Amino acid sequence: MRLRAALLLLLFGPAFLACRSQPGTSSAVPNLPDDEAGRIVARAIDAAGGWETWMRHRDATFISTLTLVDPGGDAASESIFIHDLPLHQGVKTRLASIGITDEVLFGFDGTNEWMLHDGRAVADLKRTAFTRFHALSTAYWFSMPFALAELPCELTYLGSEQEGEKTLEKVRVGAGDSLPVPFDWMVVYFDARTAVIERVHVHALAEFLQHSLWVGVLRDERRTDGIALARRRAFFPADPAGEIIGPMAAEQLIEHVRFDNGFPPEHFTRPAKMPGLTAELES
Repeated sequence: MRLRAALLLLLFGPAFLACRSQPGTSSAVPNLPDDEAGRIVARAIDAAGGWETWMRHRDATFISTLTLVDPGGDAASESIFIHDLPLHQGVKTRLASIGITDEVLFGFDGTNEWMLHDGRAVADLKRTAFTRFHALSTAYWFSMPFALAELPCELTYLGSEQEGEKTLEKVRVGAGDSLPVPFDWMVVYFDARTAVIERVHVHALAEFLQHSLWVGVLRDERRTDGIALARRRAFFPADPAGEIIGPMAAEQLIEHVRFDNGFPPEHFTRPAKMPGLTAELES
């Protein structure tokens, strides 16, 4: 299990974003600035299914397959997780491994995190760092672009650029200090014609990553219960200008998405008598 986590540490440079509402609040309309950046994100929300459709869903579950690719282009490692998310409650998630004997169970309730490995509590923060990164990153990716209008962030329009026949509109996202996200800024590239997110350029904050700058490319959009989701996400090392500088390092496949499962609140809280890792870190 440790070897698998070590191999995967190239993974999710891209992860989380945020906007200007308070975490965990719901609104009848997207909470966006009245400027070009806000208008671009509003178009993306409409293209992804619309704000009303998104707000009707209360939770979600899906299976992700995460593949690390070696420099030669071959799969070096594969991990499968089932992710459960409560929607419109800030950053909360629970994930469980699939297909391994020493099961991993991880949860984050918005403040504290906890992890079980083969039924035993894990207190070593070094052993939980990657799983936390993966869980929170995947949760935010799933909520794009709606999270830009639900969670604290600062949006700035950076203009447009040409990519072949496409015009891409660029919006910089600055992370709010109140969110437990593994990045401090991200540039999101929207197709000017369709308003669909094409890729992101992110400055990741994780000591175990070999690079701090990454490009995430979203592919193979599918719709489930009215919401458009990227089924595949590919990740590449990048330079400060957002140009890809190396081969694909990882790819994630999202499948079996299901909304409105009726998860009870306690599904996302840590087991009784088990200390939260955040509290242990502070102590």
